[in-house]
Amino acid sequence: MLKYTLIFALAVVLASGTSDDDRNAELLKSENLQNLDGAGQFQHEIETSNGISVKAQGNVNGIQGEYFLPGEDGKQIRVTYTADATGFHPHIN
Repeated sequence: MLKYTLIFALAVVLASGTSDDDRNAELLKSENLQNLDGAGQFQHEIETSNGISVKAQGNVNGIQGEYFLPGEDGKQIRVTYTADATGFHPHIN
């Protein structure tokens, strides 16, 4: 359930752009690998043409990942995070 909540939250971030570049962004990469052996391991990656990218991996015990968003000055903003039973823990780099 945590995995789906996080993926939904990241999808909201991806969809929140308001510029023409964001509205016309194309999906460049989309990978979703799952190991259905009971451990719930997965690896997920999305990249769009407007500079937004998301990478995440984890299992039933937690998720680690990062995402990049274009800043107002044109520089990429990198956010790394972990999510586990104690919550969502982002770090802006």
